[in-house]
Amino acid sequence: MYVVKSQKLAEMSGELRNSIEEVHFDPNIPEHLDDPFQLQKKVYVCQLCNVQVTSSNVLKRHNEGRKHRMRVERQGKTFKCDLCDISANSQSQLDAHLKSSKHKAKLIRRENANQMMNKGIWIILFGVVVIFLNLLLLFKYINLIL
Repeated sequence: MYVVKSQKLAEMSGELRNSIEEVHFDPNIPEHLDDPFQLQKKVYVCQLCNVQVTSSNVLKRHNEGRKHRMRVERQGKTFKCDLCDISANSQSQLDAHLKSSKHKAKLIRRENANQMMNKGIWIILFGVVVIFLNLLLLFKYINLIL
């Protein structure tokens, strides 16, 4: 069984060409592999971005890329609007949401609800005071009669 020891990809006039440096016999390869190119190439993986490449140089370029760096910066951070119960991928997306009409409408509804609740509390408190004063006057009137 013959196996390709190393393989280069060279870019020549816009085409990728395979050049084999050395071919030798490897007795450790299973017999069922008739084609030396059936051997699996080493795979490099970026778990964060779910990217698989076959070269450490390509992985290095990926790690230096804008999308990967943004994901690294965002990793572990949460960008959440509790009022609307949404999560954003970045601070800029959260800022855009906070400026949106949907968020502002919910904010206004919440403020109005709080104001109504405050008014309701004052109305109830006023009613309790009026009832208390009426009872006080009633007891004084009853004491005057007796």
